Amino acid sequence: MHIFVCMKRLILNYWWALPILLFLCLLGLGFLFTHEPTVLESIVGFLLLLVLICLIASWVVLLVNKKWWKCLLSFALTVGIICLLWFPLVIGAMTGPDGFGKKHPIPDGLEYYLPIERPESDYLRDTFSSVEMDSLDVSSFLQIWGDRGVYYYDFSYGTLPAGDVFLRCYEVTENCPLSEERLPDETTVHIDAKPSFSKLVEKKRFVISEGDWEDYYAARIEVWHRDAKTGDERKVMEKVYRVEGYMR
Repeated sequence: MHIFVCMKRLILNYWWALPILLFLCLLGLGFLFTHEPTVLESIVGFLLLLVLICLIASWVVLLVNKKWWKCLLSFALTVGIICLLWFPLVIGAMTGPDGFGKKHPIPDGLEYYLPIERPESDYLRDTFSSVEMDSLDVSSFLQIWGDRGVYYYDFSYGTLPAGDVFLRCYEVTENCPLSEERLPDETTVHIDAKPSFSKLVEKKRFVISEGDWEDYYAARIEVWHRDAKTGDERKVMEKVYRVEGYMR
């Protein structure tokens, strides 16, 4: 019984949670600008969530005990701290640089290709000029277009059964997947059975999220085929490109 009384007193005395909330928000802002390890960022995020749960519990207890003004003051201070610090922290984490390219520099001597960039006049279009089409090296089978994390791909190949063609991408030094959850679905193109060499994919759009604009790193772009009848998947080609991430 004594323990429950102490817990009730602690919850009613809500002030202890507000300085902790303020400190954790400031600590999170520090991680945002100094790029501390992701594990520490996750710990801070978990503690923030825990403190908010405790604050919500304190509001319930305050209301049950008819301490209206304390509940209102606690709520107002919490909202103020979140609006002033935590909300900018979340926006900054979504839009600010993530340093992925700096953490994964391109190894010396690595051979890679450069995507063909779109001219500024065509930046918002999905079509490309005949001059750019003439520059396509069809003998390479795979050609990546675009920049700033937004890319398109052309793919030509020989005999393939009916099914789906799609991409998987990996950073080359640590082999970590890029945009793993959405990239295969985003790049999937259904094809009929192809008895000879032909263009299978033309200007299919995809986005690489990891990294920042002009913070380049090397990515291994793999083309996969999924058989329509058996569901079996196999890699039919890979090619290393220098890429950059899309800054949301």
